[in-house]
Amino acid sequence: MTGAGSKRFIVAFSLLLLFYFTSFSAAFAQYLNAPPSKKNLHPKISRYLQNLERKYKEGAHADRLVAQGITRGSPAPDTVSVYLMSKSGARIDETALSNMGAEITKRSGNMIRAQVPVNIMTAVADTVSGISFMKGPDPLIPTSVDNEGVSLTGADTYHNDGYDGTGVKVAVFDVGFAHLSSAVVGTNVVKVDCTGLGCAPSDFSFETEDHGTAVAEIVHDMAPGVQLYLIKVADKLDLRDAKDYAINNGIKIINLSGGYLNQNFYDGKCWSTNAVCTADDAHAHNILWVNAAGNEAQSHYEARFSGAGDEWHNVSVDSEKIVLNNGKTISAGDTIEVYLTWNAWNDTLTTNQDYDLYLYNSSDVEVDSSDNAQPPFPPTEEITYKVPASGTYYLKIQKYNATSDHLLELYSINYNLTPSVAAGSLLNPADAAGAMAAGAINYVSWVTGPQEPFSSQGPTNDNRIKPDIMGPDHVPNSIEGVFVGTSASSPHVAGAAALILQKNPGISVSQLWNSLTDSAIDMGASGKDNIYGYGRLNLDINAAALSSAGATDDGGGGGGCFIATAAYGSYEAPYVLILRKMRDRFLVTNAVGRAFVHLYYTYSPPIADIIANHNSLKIAVRIGLLPLVGVSWLALKTGPMFTLFILACLAFFVLGFIRPFSRRMFHIIRSNDGTQRA
Repeated sequence: MTGAGSKRFIVAFSLLLLFYFTSFSAAFAQYLNAPPSKKNLHPKISRYLQNLERKYKEGAHADRLVAQGITRGSPAPDTVSVYLMSKSGARIDETALSNMGAEITKRSGNMIRAQVPVNIMTAVADTVSGISFMKGPDPLIPTSVDNEGVSLTGADTYHNDGYDGTGVKVAVFDVGFAHLSSAVVGTNVVKVDCTGLGCAPSDFSFETEDHGTAVAEIVHDMAPGVQLYLIKVADKLDLRDAKDYAINNGIKIINLSGGYLNQNFYDGKCWSTNAVCTADDAHAHNILWVNAAGNEAQSHYEARFSGAGDEWHNVSVDSEKIVLNNGKTISAGDTIEVYLTWNAWNDTLTTNQDYDLYLYNSSDVEVDSSDNAQPPFPPTEEITYKVPASGTYYLKIQKYNATSDHLLELYSINYNLTPSVAAGSLLNPADAAGAMAAGAINYVSWVTGPQEPFSSQGPTNDNRIKPDIMGPDHVPNSIEGVFVGTSASSPHVAGAAALILQKNPGISVSQLWNSLTDSAIDMGASGKDNIYGYGRLNLDINAAALSSAGATDDGGGGGGCFIATAAYGSYEAPYVLILRKMRDRFLVTNAVGRAFVHLYYTYSPPIADIIANHNSLKIAVRIGLLPLVGVSWLALKTGPMFTLFILACLAFFVLGFIRPFSRRMFHIIRSNDGTQRA
């Protein structure tokens, strides 16, 4: 090889080495900031279930774990109830699942609920095709903290006139109905259990939970003539089946004195088969869904993640701790149950934005954690911890792997949090547009307030005003003794609705909604607010908002905006949502706006009926509504004053354009008229 050739070879070889070195370095560098692998974490099984399987294999039988509160429900010996989620576009191999000893108990979309032997959960996740991830079921959480409400709400004044709810079907969805008797709930009762494959009649002979009985007693006290449907549910799939049962059996009012957590970002969004989907569908089928707002005002924490380089959330300048039970001792044998989610929800129900939740004792020793793998898990973490020894406990949140600082939502079921954030503390599905959320006022403070300090508050995370109405709690109850919580306030509202429906049997769900909110006595800030909603329940069955054509709704109940709904075909259409938010944010919060809305809903239903039946009118109305939608969007983004300024400028521009144009047209018309006469 010549000298020149050698030089060219050396240069080429050097460039090749440089290329490989650079490429290798770049390939390696992309992993420098990658989070370390989570220790002992199965990518398809929640940390909660992994701990359960480990404890079982260490010698703790499933029935003992249930008794300790580590698992939920009453599974068959040595099995546990789980949710199995399938991969996108795939199906879980149910034959293989059954062959391994699992029993499928319910199906919905891409979700299967099954009883799986505790010791083979890992084997199921590894060998059954189609499984994306496995987690514990989402439990229904009763909203009681542990009658005078009949007279406080005015229901007793109508009983003597023969209005007791006769002919009205009311369903109470709840976790259990122990200690039933005719003295408590009357004799006109249908008992249904929806915790199996479907919904079936039951005598509830082996019940131990009596929360539902206490709730049903209040409905019976408010409306002793109603036909009560006592329907047992546990998780969100049971709730969906119970709703379908209600639709098929002509039930017009549903009460749910409970809620779910980590179903969405508490923004009223329907994902998969969550409780919000269920409540909204009931509303669409002309059923009034009354839901306890929740008792989480003091056990809810919300903040945007704030870290100082170590990726642990800073609760304050000098602390990363969220303290349970206000720093007081938690007794041995009690259960800590906490739920975390963040705003990374999407249609796939999974995310690559990963946060983790940790529990510590007073010695700063980590005692439990939830560090699910995102993906494939949704943006949720939860800890259920049986306290082995009395002491104090606190939580910490870690940003494990996220590209931005997300808004965090943390709930504790059994203990208050320090710090706590009352705003935005609603449960699901109280955040649903189709659910009437009921907050609580202690009956001894019924006239003056304030609300119960634990009563959950709005707004929802999509900025809708909630709750919708207030009911009394702290009332005497033969089951609870003194029934405290929004679990007690909600059935007062449901019972009042039954009396209205008896007097006005043909009204729609939205008319029934308005009849309750229109007669409510305003409390707190003027108009609907995020503490009291429209105010405290004040029953007036003679003030029902009657209209022979269509429903009315100026209460933000998921309906309303009838002309827009008719034009776009759904009250969940994006433009309809903008108009509804405009109504709730600016119109129904003042007397003039409420008067306008009431007038609109008095005359708009017949027009909406005509529009709904003519496609050409739908298109014309959509075009006509565009300016109103634009103005509403602008007002929601910038506020009403800036919007008024823009409108004034626009008006001057339009007038300035129309004036010379109209003069020109006038001259043309006169000229043509003169020509014709000539």
